[in-house]
Amino acid sequence: MSQYGMETFAQSDDVRKQQLVDANRILAHQNILDGFGHVSVRSVQNPLHFFQARSRAPALVDLDDIREFDENSELFESRDEALYGERFIHGEMYRARPDVQAVVHSHSFAAIPFGVAGIPLRPLCHQAAFLRGQVPVFEIRDAAGADNSMLITNCNLGAAVAAAMASAPAVLMRGHGNTVVAANLKQLVYRAIYTEINARLVLESLRLGTGLNYLNEYETANMADIADRAVDRPWEIWRRAAMTSSAP
Repeated sequence: MSQYGMETFAQSDDVRKQQLVDANRILAHQNILDGFGHVSVRSVQNPLHFFQARSRAPALVDLDDIREFDENSELFESRDEALYGERFIHGEMYRARPDVQAVVHSHSFAAIPFGVAGIPLRPLCHQAAFLRGQVPVFEIRDAAGADNSMLITNCNLGAAVAAAMASAPAVLMRGHGNTVVAANLKQLVYRAIYTEINARLVLESLRLGTGLNYLNEYETANMADIADRAVDRPWEIWRRAAMTSSAP
């Protein structure tokens, strides 16, 4: 098994690039991504590199849009085209986390309040057990000062996001969105969707009162392991729905 994760020898780069297209389409169809946000996957052939689409709305991403980026989040082969400005989130996650094979940055709206209100986002439903505790919050002012654009547009800021996440599966970005990581693209899509669903459930439950009964450490550990072995089932139906929706 490689230090870069169990999926390294299980798939080729060609398979990963096709799954990356599917992940973009699924997350757009599930309203995790809209015209903004982006997904990536680590290269098998060169684990310091990653694949990501050129700057395009995720619902429209096709195989021809996928590009290879180097360890500094720059195009491996130079092209004159627009790229995602926050691709540095991805490159620095891969640099900091050898266990990470896939990354998504989204603006999923239900999660944003937990980065600004001082109320922690914790796993409330069993499908979100992978969160395993309080989701950390990245404060860009700590890394870029008060005069900032809220965007992660260089390696230093990307590294600061990765440091805030540490070993967690997700990090909230104050007033901006969140970033989720995983060991493969199917697990990533599952985690991104259920991070948003869990946030909605917490917000709804808080309307009933405080003192919510979150999952405990045993429940999160046990259920997260079960879910990791079952990601093929939701991936199949999510993919079919996304492909059907985008069909001419």
